[in-house]
Amino acid sequence: TQILPMWRLRSIGGALYLTGAILMTYNLIKTVKQGTFEPETAVQAPPLKATPIGDESHSYRHRWLERKPVLFTVLALVAVAIGGLVEMVPMWLIRSNVPTISSVKPYTPLELAGRDLYIREGCVGCHSQMIRPFRSETERYGAYSKSGEYVYDHPFLWGSKRTGPDLFRVGKKYPDAWHYKHMQDPRSTSPGSIMPRYPWLLVNQLDTSTLQKKITVLRKLGVPYPDGFEDEVMANMKAQAEGIASSLASATITVEPDREIVALIAYLQRLGTDIRTDLNAGGQP
Repeated sequence: TQILPMWRLRSIGGALYLTGAILMTYNLIKTVKQGTFEPETAVQAPPLKATPIGDESHSYRHRWLERKPVLFTVLALVAVAIGGLVEMVPMWLIRSNVPTISSVKPYTPLELAGRDLYIREGCVGCHSQMIRPFRSETERYGAYSKSGEYVYDHPFLWGSKRTGPDLFRVGKKYPDAWHYKHMQDPRSTSPGSIMPRYPWLLVNQLDTSTLQKKITVLRKLGVPYPDGFEDEVMANMKAQAEGIASSLASATITVEPDREIVALIAYLQRLGTDIRTDLNAGGQP
């Protein structure tokens, strides 16, 4: 809500821009109406003598190459490919170039499903997950983000806009019941919030049909899920979901463990907790 006054200032700035565009259009129309066409006047001048500049042999080679567009294109692609490979191959081959933090673990199956819901509902369009190393941000959101904390994010969700606050350290900041109520009605937990409601998350059953395939794909991308973990996915997810449902029940909120809201809460409660020694995210594969 603190950004609302800035929106009003932005509206004023937009109105000034629009007013200027209208005045410019009006001015152009008036200018065109007042102008008159002048007849074209033919002029003559002696032809200029061609005078070569520099090394003619070099100029000839370059003109010859320009007259062969296919060859020129191939050579340009080869040059670009060589330059790109020189920069990228060492990064791929040297394992130490990948930043790692020992306490950062892969997402659990339930958290992974919640992350997909976070993407599906467009949360990344209004919330960033990147705390910059500025005092104003660390005082509000917590410790600045470390590159090693994103090593298992495919894709990363840094975001580029903050209509709402940064969520990278939101894990364990609020109880599970707070997140449930916030998705049901954001105004009930954050008065004046402009965030829309997400009531369908409370009733929709979580789709787990592709979860095992996601684990396999992520392993191929470098996420260190153990071999055979696909067979444990459902049991792992069920155990964590029942824990969250039990936590909500203690706050007089009844919800089935297989609802989408449970998965989203699991993901939100995981964010930013890996490097905090005072918390135990739990449920790691």
